[in-house]
Amino acid sequence: MNRINRTVLFFVISALVIFTDQAVKFLVRHKLTEGISVKAIGNFVYFTYVKNRGAAFGIFQGGRWILAVISLAVAVFMLFEVKFFIADKMLLIGGSLLFGGIIGNLLDRLFLGYVTDFIDLRFWPVFNIADSCIDVGLLLILIYLVFYDKKNSLR
Repeated sequence: MNRINRTVLFFVISALVIFTDQAVKFLVRHKLTEGISVKAIGNFVYFTYVKNRGAAFGIFQGGRWILAVISLAVAVFMLFEVKFFIADKMLLIGGSLLFGGIIGNLLDRLFLGYVTDFIDLRFWPVFNIADSCIDVGLLLILIYLVFYDKKNSLR
């Protein structure tokens, strides 16, 4: 696959993440009552609408603008370094998940003043699709850098 096709794929995956994240969050905001849990999968997964005005795990409450600026800075950096993320399949998938997740949560912060969280596992803070994509994306990038990148590999 050539560079242009890999770049297009990066943005298509990112757009799918953003669209899915925002569409599901829209449904959550319009169909669920804040703070009320609905059983989704047995006794393991619940949907609980939470307005997160902080960062991961609810830390940094009230830091809307600084979190938005940091998210925007990381997203702009990723755009300037997109050639890094399209160099390998694992980086392409990880980078596009990370980018899409960052933008998904950034849109909430900018337009709502909070991030819509709803996936409730009961043993973990409530999170959303964008959070999951950020985590999986970062994990894939780290795996690549540690195990596959010839310059930085521990092998």
